[in-house]
Amino acid sequence: MILITRPRIESGILAKELLKYNIETCTEPLISFTHNKNIFFENRSVNYIISSTQSVDVLEKNFSKFKNILESRNFFVIGEKVTNKLKAIGLKNVVGPFGNSYLLIKFLKQNRFDKNSFIYLCGDIFNSSLLEAIKNLGINIEQKFLYKTIQRKKFTKKTTQHIGNKQIDSVVLYSSYTAETFIKLVSDAKLTRQAKNLHFFCLSLQIADILKKNQFKDVDYCKPSNQEGMIQMLRSQKTI
Repeated sequence: MILITRPRIESGILAKELLKYNIETCTEPLISFTHNKNIFFENRSVNYIISSTQSVDVLEKNFSKFKNILESRNFFVIGEKVTNKLKAIGLKNVVGPFGNSYLLIKFLKQNRFDKNSFIYLCGDIFNSSLLEAIKNLGINIEQKFLYKTIQRKKFTKKTTQHIGNKQIDSVVLYSSYTAETFIKLVSDAKLTRQAKNLHFFCLSLQIADILKKNQFKDVDYCKPSNQEGMIQMLRSQKTI
């Protein structure tokens, strides 16, 4: 059985997709989100960088108040899903999608955006490497925090039992922060030894590296780094 650790709605979507291939799952959302209130957008000549669907959700809630400002700015987007959600709320000035932060940085460097100002729309847990790399290009960038990430404090009794009884044989991880949270929770539950025998399926190499550095050995990551790539990896592994 695969443990899905995504937020509640995303976990349900992935579980439903895997059920089509008779892959058994259980869900334990390790993080949740709360949107910041009193969001304000100044009428400034800036570009926006956005890489999470949570940021888009906040924009959608505030879209009517800042419609004219947001519609007149360019959005540099990491991820196809984020791009599609932006377009769905009516934003047309979308540059991308870029498959990952490295490709965005490469694009900015090649097209000499050092005379442009950017605002990185993100949560309190963000890609600090992306921010630092953009600053190193000489680009003026600041952050606007749209939401907060809430970390689960402990596993449910059901998940603790499933890991302890070896009913769970693998875990799906979609972010570095979720991987770090999982490692902390298995330690708190005194289940690290059992967890070392699990097979981990990660969305990216960066997530996989976190697990390997913590001595988890059975670790894979998908290419491409998206939902379709993850499902394909899980299907191929579960049919071996």
